Amino acid sequence: MIYTTLHCDEPMVTSSEVLEVIVVSMRDAFLAVTVFVAAMVLLFSWLQYITAGKFVDAIRANTRWQPVIGALMGITPGCGGAIVMMPMYARGYVTYGTVIATLIATLGDAAFVLIGAAVTDSSFIAPVIAVHLISFIVGVAWGYLVDGLKITPRNPLGKYGPTFEENNPREIESETNEAEAGEVIDDLGREDEGGLGYFLLHQGYTVWWMVTALGLIFAVLLLVWSAQDADFELGIDYNPLTLHGFITWIGLLGTSLSVILYISQRNWIRDDTEASIGDKLYSMRETMIHSASETAFVTFWVMAAYLVFEFSMLFSGMTEADLARYGDGLIAVVLASFIGLIPGCGPQIIAITAYTKDIISFPALTANAISQDGDALFPLLVRHRAASLWATVHTTIPALVVGIALMVFGITF
Repeated sequence: MIYTTLHCDEPMVTSSEVLEVIVVSMRDAFLAVTVFVAAMVLLFSWLQYITAGKFVDAIRANTRWQPVIGALMGITPGCGGAIVMMPMYARGYVTYGTVIATLIATLGDAAFVLIGAAVTDSSFIAPVIAVHLISFIVGVAWGYLVDGLKITPRNPLGKYGPTFEENNPREIESETNEAEAGEVIDDLGREDEGGLGYFLLHQGYTVWWMVTALGLIFAVLLLVWSAQDADFELGIDYNPLTLHGFITWIGLLGTSLSVILYISQRNWIRDDTEASIGDKLYSMRETMIHSASETAFVTFWVMAAYLVFEFSMLFSGMTEADLARYGDGLIAVVLASFIGLIPGCGPQIIAITAYTKDIISFPALTANAISQDGDALFPLLVRHRAASLWATVHTTIPALVVGIALMVFGITF
């Protein structure tokens, strides 16, 4: 292990132990997660920036393959790909089954936490691949099943159930030349300029990126030093003139800056909005800015998860193994699925972080991955409330089925 693991064998909790939990959680959240997440967020945001218009044209021109393409967009890390699908459904360009396939496949920003864990620990590579593959296959299969049974928000049980009066999006258009891809991108809107939060984000992102780049260098060095010496451990040192102290202060500074960017967004449980995605697809500078804000969002919730887990062990005297006993079984699968019902990426990041700390099982992880909708549910809620409500139900059903099946057959990583 590279990073410090906290244990408390004494019955009384001291102020120094509380401070140690806070410092280690802030430092490790930045050096073990943030710096790697930042690189991946920037990469995928850039890919979305250069391919968004082409994707819109492709999915409208291939109605038969829409659930497959939707699942592919959903499986890309982050919420951007899934969010783009929502105005397309509202315009009647894609089927309801495509929306379900996209929402099932997406892990939202929580995907970056998993991938970051795989970067620092190769034992997570197999579960990262497996959970994404399962989510994609289930998303495609369930999406085609939904369309095949003619399930819609008006007909939530399909052709065999009752029909509810509800305004639906327009029927799928067969002619692809009636609207341009830019119309869908324009639908995403732009952020309002002005205000302290806007200023902090658009002026402070360069400082954040510089600190993150420096942190990435030392994070890679920590991996190298750990590979060379199995007993190497980053100690707690508050003297910035020592190596361990300097690295600790980089972690504290990086997390502090991330918290400032997080607060400036004023989006407490979600990061990506239609406006932020719209901005990212308009300019590369905005892509850099919102990649910083997206990573800051992940950092805040990972730090929150670390604090919850570490303080739980500190005040209860339990170990990670004790907590893991509560995360392996039917209750954990059901609970993880129900957590996925909560809109936004924040609660999902805590659930995924629990897996990276061996607190919940792989079946529970998979159930949460299938059930959760990331930030994509918010724009759907604005445009079509019935669709957003039924979508949570239609994605939770396969989450429970698959999660329980994995548990029964003992499939884990």
